[in-house]
Amino acid sequence: MSWFNGWRLAKSQTLDSRLLRLGRYSDAYKTAEQLGAWERSMGHFSNGSRAKSFLHFLQYLRDPVEQNIHWIQDREGGLSFELLQGSRRISGWLGDPFCEAVTTIGHCTALDENLMRELLEVNDQLQYCQYGMEENDRIVLRWTSKATEADPYRLFSALRELAIQADKIDDLLVTRYPSVRTLYEPHIQEYPKAENQIRIQWMREKAEDLLSWYARDRSLHDQYPGGLAYAILSFLYKIEFLLCPQGQLREEIENAHREYFQETSLNAQTRMQRLLATLERAVAHSDEELQHEFYKVVTTFGVVQPISYSRIIRQIRSELNQFDVYNQGAIRVYAPHITSFLIGYGLFSYALPGLIRDLYALYYYLEEEELLFSLGMPRVRESSTIRRNRLIVIQTIKDLQTFWADRIRVSGLRPESLDMSDRVELARTYLEMMVAAEITEQ
Repeated sequence: MSWFNGWRLAKSQTLDSRLLRLGRYSDAYKTAEQLGAWERSMGHFSNGSRAKSFLHFLQYLRDPVEQNIHWIQDREGGLSFELLQGSRRISGWLGDPFCEAVTTIGHCTALDENLMRELLEVNDQLQYCQYGMEENDRIVLRWTSKATEADPYRLFSALRELAIQADKIDDLLVTRYPSVRTLYEPHIQEYPKAENQIRIQWMREKAEDLLSWYARDRSLHDQYPGGLAYAILSFLYKIEFLLCPQGQLREEIENAHREYFQETSLNAQTRMQRLLATLERAVAHSDEELQHEFYKVVTTFGVVQPISYSRIIRQIRSELNQFDVYNQGAIRVYAPHITSFLIGYGLFSYALPGLIRDLYALYYYLEEEELLFSLGMPRVRESSTIRRNRLIVIQTIKDLQTFWADRIRVSGLRPESLDMSDRVELARTYLEMMVAAEITEQ
């Protein structure tokens, strides 16, 4: 969202794909140049030309927009590099006879037995790298390998594990252990305090609305706990996608998601209550704590894996069946949250095909346009006329289809079928529009 700071448009407009690049970074959308670099890296390694293989590997990782990685090559072909992953800067060396990468997580002012135990337990779970203590009581995460074993696949897996683990744990250790002092890297850019206050206020208001709704209509929610679960999960996914928290709040959302879908032996009431507890913890954080959750970062590795279009369609059809169940009587209030949940679940869990990701992001944009506009992003809809709003949304979807035409073949995508007369109809017809289309990645 940093692209839009200070950019406010008075009139509504269509949104191109670039304007929908919300959420966390994904490395699933490689350019043709990057894919070519990967093939060259594989070929050179197979032929024993490791120096050339390592160089093309770094070219594969380098995102021309993110500017996420830099390197220097010596006369023998060895490469000193730095790559960025969220709040962490990883330094490394690729060359004979050994390769390595390391990042500093923080400084320990005192040895804490619980901290040491946690790091040892995490070491047992890691496949390529390990935590350790170095001079000046620095906590580091390090990977080393013989150059002859650092083929592109192993190299990618090792650096990805190190980068994602380091970016996730640094803020958590500072929160859990007073003896750990964080190491701030110069590439991290803070948002203006007033801008973060907009994020915090939106989050608090939405959470309080859900908690008040539960208290006000408790008998309905207790009878249909799955309906309220749709609403809470969709909100948590919106926090993750629209605000991108970086610390304890991010961990709480990930835990709520994981517990809800893994602990299926618990009854629906208990699972709903756990989601409510997550909401209460979110609003219990002070404004000062939440200010530290939101900042701009550069990223190299995405944290989610791709999903096929056929699986996406199966998910949509499944939730459309649920939509029909809820779209009646008193429980109709839950229906729009089903679409919002489905979209949030997809954005949270997968690196979606490009056009699907944009269509999902557009739906979230329509639902939370006031928040995004207050953060400096353009409006799509006007309050004056539903017809005008609908025409803009239809044209936006057509523009997205055109943008992805060289990579994704589409037929039967008919945005004219959208019904924007109320929130429930938009939620239903948006899913039906996607199910009716045929999409093939080229």
